[in-house]
Amino acid sequence: PPLVLHSLYTSDASACKRWLAIAPRNCVTVLDTHDGIGILDVAREGDRAGLLADEDVDRLVETIHSKTDGASRRASGYAASNLDVYQVNSTFYDALGRDDRDYLIARAIQFFAPGTPQVYYVGLLAGENDTALVDKTGVGRDINRHYYGRDEIRAALKRPVVDNLLALIRLRNELPGFDGEFSLPSCSDAELRMRWTSAEGSSELQIAFPERDARIISRRGDAAHSYRVGETLEQI
Repeated sequence: PPLVLHSLYTSDASACKRWLAIAPRNCVTVLDTHDGIGILDVAREGDRAGLLADEDVDRLVETIHSKTDGASRRASGYAASNLDVYQVNSTFYDALGRDDRDYLIARAIQFFAPGTPQVYYVGLLAGENDTALVDKTGVGRDINRHYYGRDEIRAALKRPVVDNLLALIRLRNELPGFDGEFSLPSCSDAELRMRWTSAEGSSELQIAFPERDARIISRRGDAAHSYRVGETLEQI
C-alpha cells in the first residue's frame, strides 16, 4: 500500500516495480484493513535498505497527513492510543485526497498485482476518515472503522466512485490471463505496466502517472478490448 501511494504522489513507480518483481505470488493483496497503513514495511531495517529511501518514507508520511488535512496525524503515533507507531491511520481514499481517479487507479494496481485481491469494507465504499469516532473512543485506528447504517450504505452505493470500483471488480473477475503468468513489461519509471498471460488470453494494465492515463488492454483469441481507468471505468 505505501508503494502505491508513493507512485501516485511522485509519479515514480520504480520502487513499486522493484517490489512487484519479487513479491510473493501466493498471497492476499490489500490496500487497506481494519488497521492503519503500515510504513515499517517499506522502511529501512537497521543497516538493510528499505524499499523506499529514508527521505522518501518521511515525505510519504507527511504527504498522507497533508492529503487528510491533518486527520491522519492526529490519529497516528502515541497521540491516539496506538500500539504501533510505525503506521499511519487513515482510510486509503482520504490518503489520496478523496481523488476518485487516483483511487480507482490504485485499486487497478491492487487487482493486477500477484495474489488474490481483498477489499476492506470501508475501502469498498470509498469511506472517509471518521474523526468523530476517534474523538469518541480515543483510538486512532477507529478512523478507518466507520459503523455504516443501512441508509449510509445505500447512499454510498450510488456514488460514482463506488459504482466504478464495483465495475472494476467485476472486470477483474471476467478478464482473461489471471490464472497464468505475471510479468512487468519494460517501461519508464514514470510508467507501470502489469501483464497477465495464459492460454485463454492476456490482460495488461498500462499507467502513465504524470498524465494519470490508465488503461486496461485485454485480448482473448482475435478479440481485443480496451478500458480507461479514471474517474470512471469506460470501454474505449
